[in-house]
Amino acid sequence: MKSFKILKFIVLMILIVVFSNAFSYDIIPEIQGIYNSFSLDLWNLALVVENNKYAAGLRIFDESMRSESYKLGFVTMKRQIDKSYFNLLTFVGQSYGVVLTIGYENYSIPTTGYERTYYISSTQSILAEYSKTWFSIPALPVGETTIGPFALNYEGFSLSRLGISNPHISINMKRGFANVDTLQLSFVQIGNIYSLGFYVFSDKSLEQGATVNLGWDFDERRIVGVLGGRIFIDLWDFRFFFSAYGTYIPSSENVKYGIWFRFLSPIQGDLIIQNNVGYFKIKMADIF
Repeated sequence: MKSFKILKFIVLMILIVVFSNAFSYDIIPEIQGIYNSFSLDLWNLALVVENNKYAAGLRIFDESMRSESYKLGFVTMKRQIDKSYFNLLTFVGQSYGVVLTIGYENYSIPTTGYERTYYISSTQSILAEYSKTWFSIPALPVGETTIGPFALNYEGFSLSRLGISNPHISINMKRGFANVDTLQLSFVQIGNIYSLGFYVFSDKSLEQGATVNLGWDFDERRIVGVLGGRIFIDLWDFRFFFSAYGTYIPSSENVKYGIWFRFLSPIQGDLIIQNNVGYFKIKMADIF
């Protein structure tokens, strides 16, 4: 036992030295927290903490970006078509396991993207999923009139603790903002609450606005109202979207809510909290 503690201390000291000196070589750190686990990734090394158990890890990752050329007058330009990537982390120590992340982004219209993270360790298995869709269609002629234009902006995230006998969803947040001619609609899901309503004070991209919804709580089998919204914030060089939704007809136990930070710069990633369960993934790309 004593020799294991000494070995753990040596490994931690080596990782601290490597992490502290990496910034001078333009190596970008990435931090991720999934339920009750935490990892600090730096190049091919990682430090994983799970339920106060420590482990050291190695990872491999790759990213593929496709682009196409087009003419703009006499100038040849390039634009990105899509991007795919993967990240595989294996760790061993007081706990052991693997973390696999795969993702894809399409930059053409309709703009789509997804990311899945499989976290499998000696004590638990977790699946985290993210997806997004954005498209816009001009008005369509129907006889002597037109229908539309149409636009949709959707984003969703779920985190599942996987089990053979009793799988449990810890986080499930989804929001969809739609524009049909002058009618603006919204869909918001918080856990097992599904709600529909109206979307007001929106911008043309449907990235910002407030929602006033009415829905059904499948856990408590009752009608609930959902209020919230999404806003872009540019504060002291920090740029991010902030979303917050919650029930305005309180349940018999407490108010249910969901909060989502989507960071753009100088850090990139997400911080999501639903009813006291959290997830975050942050890449400190432009700080160092």
